[in-house]
Amino acid sequence: MENAKEYEAKYSVPQVVLDTKADYTHTKAHQAAYDFSVYLHDKMKKLPHYEKFTLQQEIREAIDLILDEIEQYEITKVISHLYTADRAKRRLMRKLRLAYDLKYSAINEDVLFYCASQVAIIGALIGGLIKEAKEKKQGGA
Repeated sequence: MENAKEYEAKYSVPQVVLDTKADYTHTKAHQAAYDFSVYLHDKMKKLPHYEKFTLQQEIREAIDLILDEIEQYEITKVISHLYTADRAKRRLMRKLRLAYDLKYSAINEDVLFYCASQVAIIGALIGGLIKEAKEKKQGGA
């Protein structure tokens, strides 16, 4: 299993987007959350139809909130966005565990283990950003 320091992006920004000269430079935490988002959105299609507007939606909203809050931190450098992303990460894991405990085949033991490892990587990367922000604040920078 890879760790946070060695994390390599699974998806890259398409050249057509880069050609617009838009600012799509993100932290590793954002990229890890994005990569995991792609994986989760595929898995959510396989949950029972009756969960479409409940558990599926809650899982999607949790990963999207993580992405949004990390992005807001990248823009504003306000550390509270990272704490919100960390809480959303915990919510995401709780919802994935619920899907596993409800015995939905889309979230079997292997998938849950993979999800837990990805959430741990995202958490470590968020933690690194928090530590870095606190050090900058203490240093007066």
